[in-house]
Amino acid sequence: MIVTRKIGSLIRGKTTPFQIYAACILGALIGFIPSFSHAPALVAFWILLLLVLNANLFLAGIVLLLSKLVLLLAMPLVFAIGRFLLEGPTQGLFKALINAPVTAYSGLDYYAVAGGQLLALILGFALAFVLKRSITNYRKKMMVVSEDSARLKKYNEKLWVKALKFLFLGKGRGKKSYEELLSVKMGNPIRIWGLAIVVLLGAVIGLGFSKLSAPLLTSLAKSNLETANGATVDLESVDLSFGESKLEVLGLALADAQNLDTNIFSSKRIVADVNTADLLRKRFSIDNLVIEDAASGDARETPGVQIGPKPKTDSKIEMPDFDDLDSVLENADVWKERLAQAKRWLEQMTAGGEEAQETLTWREELNSRIRALGHANVKADFLTEGSPTLWIRRIEAKGIKTPYFEGALLDLNGADLSTHPALAAAAPTLSLVADNQKFDARLSLAGASGTGTNDLKMLLKQVAVDPLASKIKSDGNPPVSGGSMDIDLSGVIGTAANDLVAKVTFDGTQARIGGNPVDLDGITLPLQIRGPLDRPGIKLESDALQKLAGAALKKKATEEVSKKLGLEGDEAEAAGKLLDGLFKKKK
Repeated sequence: MIVTRKIGSLIRGKTTPFQIYAACILGALIGFIPSFSHAPALVAFWILLLLVLNANLFLAGIVLLLSKLVLLLAMPLVFAIGRFLLEGPTQGLFKALINAPVTAYSGLDYYAVAGGQLLALILGFALAFVLKRSITNYRKKMMVVSEDSARLKKYNEKLWVKALKFLFLGKGRGKKSYEELLSVKMGNPIRIWGLAIVVLLGAVIGLGFSKLSAPLLTSLAKSNLETANGATVDLESVDLSFGESKLEVLGLALADAQNLDTNIFSSKRIVADVNTADLLRKRFSIDNLVIEDAASGDARETPGVQIGPKPKTDSKIEMPDFDDLDSVLENADVWKERLAQAKRWLEQMTAGGEEAQETLTWREELNSRIRALGHANVKADFLTEGSPTLWIRRIEAKGIKTPYFEGALLDLNGADLSTHPALAAAAPTLSLVADNQKFDARLSLAGASGTGTNDLKMLLKQVAVDPLASKIKSDGNPPVSGGSMDIDLSGVIGTAANDLVAKVTFDGTQARIGGNPVDLDGITLPLQIRGPLDRPGIKLESDALQKLAGAALKKKATEEVSKKLGLEGDEAEAAGKLLDGLFKKKK
């Protein structure tokens, strides 16, 4: 009943053309913003303007809901309009707004926000025009009818007319005549009580900002971290002290998207020295970030929840002589999901760099980001100028606990990590080293900053062979068994293409080649890894296979010769060296 009478008040009430236009346009502008976290300043501004202007709030609410529905259905179109605005003739205007104080929080660097605002203006104006014209025509017709009192009386006595008037208008049918309603074009444009609310709200926020900032920052940080992580993020609080220029994060735990019972990372306390002067330009410049009581792989008290769809990967590779993960590993799906998540993180770390553009066209790069993030979350990072939106000049975490390296503690160090590496002072670097020296990984993202290539160096020592070999596809028996291995991985890494070499050196390990056991002690096998990060191709060098085959034949031949000739001890060893020389010549 309330809804129908609200509709009736639009037709018979005192609603002016100004109220209709203001309601339709502002409702559409708010509705076409994907979420508050995308454009907090823009959402706040439109809502405050809706309160201050004497717009019809009921109509604005209806238009807002309709606009949300249209946004969901027409997201590809909205994205395309955003591309035209951010990459076309209006790019300069948007670049100025994106890098200016306060307006930097308007979210106009999101294609969906920029395109949505233009479409909102068009649809809001069109809807207001149609609605205003319809109401005006109705009032004109009713004014003509009201001039003929006999006709109006007969008309009002009809049962269905009485029912509709009660449903839409109630007992009060308006004190003004249709002629008076038609004469009003604008009325009072300001809502007095709305203006009072805005002033009061501003005072409350100004006085209580210290109390309101922590919940707001916590909510925004949690939302963005869950989008990036793809799973639940627990966060106790985020507090920013302007006086001390410090940011404190308490109780952070990121659920592992591939194993929701564990955390991929957790920390009891994170402290950062923040440059507060950059905050108005949406620049989070952190001089030093210290992570305390960190852990990885620890069990969660309650399982996490998947956020968004799992990254999709294509197992097909187009490289001759290379095998994909499905043909090598029995648990290939787990590895592909891990690598897809790593690719998404690397894309975020290398945004604005040149690595992706070297191998992909801009359209292909956009499609890749859309698949990983969705239309609503893709940004035009190249429009950011001056400095990165997030810049961590130094990060340090000592003694990270993890079950993956038999109780070893890890030390994490990083420098110049940012959302826009090309705008930072130096190439981003990251290192993770175990205190027992069994793990050492170093990553340099010079390719992201446009000063070189993205280089990865990783050393794993004394890795047990049997757990890994049991996951390798073979003829029913593990291809290698026993002992341990050292893995030395190095090369160029990227989201679109990799060129890595893994040198695997065995210690006390045996392989089976042609049904014969072969001792791999001290032998190093080089593996080539190429292709996209989420679906790499793996190739074992032919020289390495020849070396293994030669070792198997030499061992078998030495045993046969020694057995037939009755050689033992030094004589058998000498025969082995003689055969070794022959094998080298016939290699």
